[in-house]
Amino acid sequence: MKYRESGMPDEHLWKTFFDPDQILEQMGIGRDIHTLMDVGCGYGTFLIPAAKRIGGQAVGIDIDPEMIESCRAKALEQTLKNVTLVRGDVSAADRAEWLGKYIGNVDYITLFNILHCERPLDLLKGAYDLLGSSGKAGVIHWKYGDTPRGPSLEIRPTPEKISEWAEQEGFSLLDSFDLPPYHFGLIFTKK
Repeated sequence: MKYRESGMPDEHLWKTFFDPDQILEQMGIGRDIHTLMDVGCGYGTFLIPAAKRIGGQAVGIDIDPEMIESCRAKALEQTLKNVTLVRGDVSAADRAEWLGKYIGNVDYITLFNILHCERPLDLLKGAYDLLGSSGKAGVIHWKYGDTPRGPSLEIRPTPEKISEWAEQEGFSLLDSFDLPPYHFGLIFTKK
């Protein structure tokens, strides 16, 4: 299922909202990560630079086949051999059928600009199940307030709400910070 208000703007506009390398650095994504999973990888804004930073495999997951193809083209163009792409929904009940080999084996999972979905607890539960015992989940989202993009304020989660949801699903907050100009970041670990 495609999440509410998850339509992507033009890629050139999308790129103006982020400094992916700076965000990945602040989120602690580096060489010590063997398996990173980017949920809702979109255009590959974070997946492609993350693949260059980590010491292993970068797995991009998206429900939209056009986004999967966009990432595939970028990985091929940049001759990245450590990118795997999967079409699907991590919050789906049947995730174990098509993500089985990853369950309990992911070092880091990114949930970037996605927790405004209809069932955030299901998404966080899926992320929790995929992570290994010392795995981390990185969350970025649009700040609550006036931003040039992002979901409507009625469904836009605050850092406090995301932390509450994550706690319910077994996560502990490790770190939180501001990602100017439009985002905040949270890093969670499994309890």
